[in-house]
Amino acid sequence: MNIIEINNRFPDEASCVAYLREKREEEGIVCDKCHGNDHYWLGTVMVWKCKNCGNRISLKSGTLMEKTHIPLRTWFIVIHLMTSIKKPISALEIKRQTGLKYYEPIWYMMQKIRIAMGKRDAKYRLQGDIEIDEGFFEVVDLPVKNHLGEKIESSELKRGRGSERQAKVLVMVESRPNPKQKNPNKKKRIMGFAKMIVVDDLRSTGINYEVQKAISPTSVVISDSYKSYTGLKDIVAQHNAMVIPKEEAHIKLPWVHTVIANSKRQLLGTHHSIGRDFLQNYLNEFTYKLNRRTFQSDLFDRMIVAGAHDTWY
Repeated sequence: MNIIEINNRFPDEASCVAYLREKREEEGIVCDKCHGNDHYWLGTVMVWKCKNCGNRISLKSGTLMEKTHIPLRTWFIVIHLMTSIKKPISALEIKRQTGLKYYEPIWYMMQKIRIAMGKRDAKYRLQGDIEIDEGFFEVVDLPVKNHLGEKIESSELKRGRGSERQAKVLVMVESRPNPKQKNPNKKKRIMGFAKMIVVDDLRSTGINYEVQKAISPTSVVISDSYKSYTGLKDIVAQHNAMVIPKEEAHIKLPWVHTVIANSKRQLLGTHHSIGRDFLQNYLNEFTYKLNRRTFQSDLFDRMIVAGAHDTWY
C-alpha cells in the first residue's frame, strides 16, 4: 500500500478498531481469568466480555498497543511508514510527515514495533548452509566505565576490535551455492534469511547458546577459524571452518559481510548514532524487512498480526 491507499483504507478511528477486532477474533479471544474462549463484543466500550465469568478484555490488551493512549490510526500510520519503505525512517521524520506534536511518543511506538519484529523473526530457525561471522557496531554509551566502575575518558577508549565504543553482533545468514551463476562479478551463492543478535561477548559458550536458538541442528555452518567457533561442530550437523585472509573475506563469506555492511550503512545514514541498549531493536527492523524482501503480501498486515497475536505481557 502507498500512503493514499492506507488513508482510504483507514479513514478514521472506527475503521482501525474494526480491523484490529477482526484480526484478534480470527486468532481467538481467550479469557485471562477462566481461560474460556466464548465472548461477545461490547462496542460502546470496545471490550470483549467473557460469557463464562464476565471478565472483560480490552481491544488493545495483549497487543503492542496495550497501555497506550495513542489512537489506533496513528499506530497504523507509523506501522505503514516503517514497513512500506525499504530503508529505515527516523522518528523525527515520522513526526514531520504525520504532523504529530511530540517526538517521544513516536520514538516509543517505533521501539515497540521493532520489538514486535524481533519477536516474529525469533519464531523461525535458519536452515541449510549458514554463513556466520561477527560484526562490530559503534554505539553511544556514555559515560563509558571500566570493570571497576570508573569513568573512562574518550581519549582513553580503545580503537578497533574490543573498543568500548563498539557493540558485538553475531550475524548468521542462509547461503546456498548457485552453480548457475557464471558472472565472475556476482556472488556464487544465493542468500536466504538472516539473523543479527547483539551479544555481551564472543566467547564460545555465548555463541553456542545463540546458535542453538537460531539455527536448525541439521544445518551446515561456514565460518572463519575464530577460536570461539570451534564448539559449533557439536551443535550442528557440520562445521566448515576456514582460514580466511582479510582481503578474501567477502569472497569466502559473501553474504554475511554484505549484511553487516548494508546494516551499518543504513543505520548510520538514518539514525547517525544508536544507544547500546537499543541496537538490537534497530537490527530487528533491518532483518525483518530484509527477510521479507521477496514477499508479495503487504508487510503492514503482517505487522498488525504480529503485534496483535504475539505475547506482550
